[in-house]
Amino acid sequence: MNERYFLNQLEDELVIALGCTEPIAVAYAAALARKESGCDEIESMRVSASVNIYKNAMGVTIPGTQEKGVAMAAALGAVAGDAERALEVLEGLQEEEVEAARTLIKEEKVQLEVSGHDPLLNIKVTIETAGGSGSAVIAYKHDLILELGRDGELVYQNDMQVSQDPEDALVEGDIANIWQFAQTVDPSHLGKIEDALDLNMKIADAGLEEKYGLEVGTSIREQMDKLSLSDYCASRTAAATDARMAGAIYPVMGNSGSGNQGLTATVSVVAAAEYLGSEREALLRAVTLSHLLAIHVKKAFGRLSPLCGAVPASIGAAGGIVMLMGGGLEEVIAAAQNMFGTLTGMICDGAKAGCALKVSICIYAAVQAAVVAMQGHSIMMTDGMIGSDVEESMRNVSHISKEGMAEMDSTLLKIMMNKQAKDLETN
Repeated sequence: MNERYFLNQLEDELVIALGCTEPIAVAYAAALARKESGCDEIESMRVSASVNIYKNAMGVTIPGTQEKGVAMAAALGAVAGDAERALEVLEGLQEEEVEAARTLIKEEKVQLEVSGHDPLLNIKVTIETAGGSGSAVIAYKHDLILELGRDGELVYQNDMQVSQDPEDALVEGDIANIWQFAQTVDPSHLGKIEDALDLNMKIADAGLEEKYGLEVGTSIREQMDKLSLSDYCASRTAAATDARMAGAIYPVMGNSGSGNQGLTATVSVVAAAEYLGSEREALLRAVTLSHLLAIHVKKAFGRLSPLCGAVPASIGAAGGIVMLMGGGLEEVIAAAQNMFGTLTGMICDGAKAGCALKVSICIYAAVQAAVVAMQGHSIMMTDGMIGSDVEESMRNVSHISKEGMAEMDSTLLKIMMNKQAKDLETN
């Protein structure tokens, strides 16, 4: 495979975001719509978004606030968002801006609706002011602008071909091509991986030093007299997720549109390198392998999916840990198959504090899968949904996610909204 192809994959799919990418994508769309509408006082806002956007925005804290949900994300984007900052749109929020957003919601100026199923990631925000209107459409990827409108007229339309979901062509080749690239690429070309290490380890450190969310990372660390490799990797990675889901004001390098996936693919491998005493170049190559495997596997799950995104990211992590242990392509493939046979079926019920527990489980599984693979063992194709190779296992997961669980997201959103309604009635 062409080296430039994989470097482009890293450039396209490793994106910096401040906060959970679903509410932040809503804020970004709102900031874009506000820019088109002009500066007059907002009279009304309408947000139309897909089920997955609502599901992943309902339970996660927006950075710089104690607020949650699509309505608040949209209001903040309109009031304070810097559209030039893309997925860091809410950087530098002030308390008066948060209060202004609350006022928009209190005055019922933010209206929400759930859009249809296609594409699974789509957001449209329309803002009406006394002097004009503006609109923005983001779809397929959290930072991909499809349309911008002003006073009912289209002022920008992305010229990409959207006859099929772009994620269908995310990664060419197979796991062997990815392995070869990670083994041979000049480390000086891995600036994006260096950035991921810098950003993602800062929030991992913060998650252990401060109290965030469920404190999963610190709980693992404090309960163990002597940390095993799996304990150490799980505590470091869960701590990063604790902080991010609690709204910590740290940008992270995401993977395939998810900050938690970026943390899982990065922090666990860095932790393994720290524990094993690996050299810097070995670490860079292992994290590169982890991220590219995560991108590759995520294609089977779908960018937004009823299946938990920590799973494909932890499959990447298992491969990176194998590389640090001295394993080769055969062991990486075995570790991936072991992971497919262990965690496939873990559902995504939205972004929230509890994601740190899911991430920790995935990392424990990743280390175990790597250790078993290094002993020469792999789950065989006679077991369940495991295919004859990783690519066939990926296709089987795709069928499970996109066909077998087609109504899962809608069902989950109904459950979550019913809970929210009961909570409002109680209060």
